[in-house]
Amino acid sequence: MSQIPPRSGLDASYTSAQIRRNRLIFLGMVLVLAGMVAFWALGPYDTKDQSATLRAGDCFQNIGTNKEAKAKKLDCTDPHADYKVLKMVKDAVVDTLACSDVPGTTGSLTQSDPGNWFVVCFKDNDEKGH
Repeated sequence: MSQIPPRSGLDASYTSAQIRRNRLIFLGMVLVLAGMVAFWALGPYDTKDQSATLRAGDCFQNIGTNKEAKAKKLDCTDPHADYKVLKMVKDAVVDTLACSDVPGTTGSLTQSDPGNWFVVCFKDNDEKGH
């Protein structure tokens, strides 16, 4: 009959330097994994609506849909800057009334979140790069 050797504590074949190195490798893997999760959660694209930050003269791209627009503020010479803001009207809800007196308006964007109502009157951006 064979005997099972008794269990001992830590394996003496690992030096303190090897243990430290293994801990650093483990920490590095955890940090890489955390970075990957953050990248996945936040995404490589800025999909946050910036329409509340637009002012007259700013240019933007609609990164949402025609029904639910999301503005991404861009430099007016950017090839993706499709629209140029003519006027920002705070506390307005009806876009046709807010933009009716703004010459050159070809469209409007309305935001009606509680406590944050505004209309952005815009036109096609003729400064964008090609």
